[in-house]
Amino acid sequence: MKKNLFALAALTLSLTVFTGCNDEDEVVIRTATLTFEGSEWNALIDDAQYGGKLLYGENCKSYAWSDAATGLSGGMTNAWGGDYGFSEGGTAISNYVDSDIANHATYNYQLSVPATNGSSNFAIVYCDATIKFPTGVSRLIRSMEIGPTTYELGVVTNGDGYASSLAESGNLTLTITADNGNSLNVDMARDGSILDKWVTVDLTNLGPVNSLTFTMDGSDRSDYGVKHPKYFAFDNVVVQL
Repeated sequence: MKKNLFALAALTLSLTVFTGCNDEDEVVIRTATLTFEGSEWNALIDDAQYGGKLLYGENCKSYAWSDAATGLSGGMTNAWGGDYGFSEGGTAISNYVDSDIANHATYNYQLSVPATNGSSNFAIVYCDATIKFPTGVSRLIRSMEIGPTTYELGVVTNGDGYASSLAESGNLTLTITADNGNSLNVDMARDGSILDKWVTVDLTNLGPVNSLTFTMDGSDRSDYGVKHPKYFAFDNVVVQL
């Protein structure tokens, strides 16, 4: 596995053209899609989902990724100084798929998703976490695919002795907050309805952003915050250039 944890990946640009009545009315909207595919991204996938060298080793606080096509970057939150790696929050690259939510709903499977969205790689978020563009750059993020993780979905569905099952009532909500103050909510579970597949989320109402911060809250709480695992996956982020 490569020791250089800062990846620059040139990803496929998609071009959308809207044509008016004449050439002067033609409007061209250029977008790039962050897909996390390629050897540079593969090198950022830890070879143990918990306790691996990349996300928990001696250099874990420097784990980071950056995409040349969209300009987006992410990595460790380092909320407590960085000594505990991914346990402090952040965004990690993964390719683990594990549908066994009944038996693998633990932190040992924290990089897994229960079903593929057709991609090889994706990002796993442990909230709180932030992704951002370079300083001084704001762009419209048109959409991203969001899905559950094996750990989060298993606990939300069945409970785990600490957090309750939300299969009948209660909620777990992901909040996406832009640095401009706009935000939107994505329900991971609400009133018996549980997000158990990948969905495309429209982010255009957030407007141009320099950064997005991901947080989770819910109905089952303790003095330390929400009890359910604050994990989700995202992929195929469409950015307007």
